[in-house]
Amino acid sequence: MKNSRTAVAALLIAGFALTSTTSSFAADTAATKAERVAARTAFQAQMNTFKAAAEARHTAADAAHATIDAARAAAKAAKAAATTADQKVAVKAAFEAAKAAAKATVPTKPVKPVKPAILVKAKPAVTPGS
Repeated sequence: MKNSRTAVAALLIAGFALTSTTSSFAADTAATKAERVAARTAFQAQMNTFKAAAEARHTAADAAHATIDAARAAAKAAKAAATTADQKVAVKAAFEAAKAAAKATVPTKPVKPVKPAILVKAKPAVTPGS
């Protein structure tokens, strides 16, 4: 008889503890959800900026390649027309300068943003096969 009263008392205490933490759990869940939404919005903005920077870099690289190709064609024609070794060296130096100037217009590669930890879903541990 005494064991059953103890068991009932333990169940009542456990039930009270469970119901008292439910409201704080709901508040924590709402706060976590708001944090996730804010993190997702900020991360998406960073990704959009990254994609725009990458696209701008690709466009600049394409323009630089076109400039280098045009300089190469002009250098080839000038080298063919050159009669002395000094002229050929000057043509090559002019081409190298044009090539360096074209490459300098390409911006550095953008760094991809890191996904916030709050947005990373936990992957289940891999168990070895039997």
